[in-house]
Amino acid sequence: MPDSNVLLQQPAPGSRQAQYCGDVAEFRLRLDAPAAGQAWLRTNLGRDALRRREILQETRHRRKRQARDWRDIPMLPDGAGGWRLTLPLLEPGHFEAKAYFLPAGGAEPLWPPGGNVSINVHPAQAAGANLIYNAFVRQFGHPPDPDAIVPRPEQARLAQAGYTILPPSGTFRDLIRELDFIIGRLGSRILLLLPIHPAPTVYGRMGMYGSPYAALDFFEVDPALA
Repeated sequence: MPDSNVLLQQPAPGSRQAQYCGDVAEFRLRLDAPAAGQAWLRTNLGRDALRRREILQETRHRRKRQARDWRDIPMLPDGAGGWRLTLPLLEPGHFEAKAYFLPAGGAEPLWPPGGNVSINVHPAQAAGANLIYNAFVRQFGHPPDPDAIVPRPEQARLAQAGYTILPPSGTFRDLIRELDFIIGRLGSRILLLLPIHPAPTVYGRMGMYGSPYAALDFFEVDPALA
């Protein structure tokens, strides 16, 4: 009887994939030595509705998840001593899968070493035209180089005197004026804003503009950006 260490699976156990609705996922399993039995694929592909229902029941009613989204699908002989299975990817979500072999007359499945294959299925409309433009609103409408706003010697003198330099902030209107270029000329489909929350102006400040990730309030917008 074959041992689990001679089971070879493609894609490799533990691998991760990113695919899109409308693609197909193909799985193969073979043994180094011929053996009577049946290969199966254990997966929750195509069962996202069941999983969502169990998550909602667990959250709302404290019902333990039963993992009913998992099922075993028989694989087909590939004519070369192995097995294969092709599944359509029809819904977005995070799914997992792993093949195993059940010897004839046996009750214990044999698994290839390694973890489950992870498949992240994205919506079909996300397959292309995904250029992202990352905008730091405060740097629009003004020279991006702080030295052009306040000369470096003056920066040092003011810092020694205990002053903090706050360059004029770009605004949402300044960014809007650039959208024809960002979207029309560059072809960006997604506009990603660096955090627009108020940031420290004295303590914990990084650089003249301050770090956008040092947010003082995640529920407020920096009034300077307006």
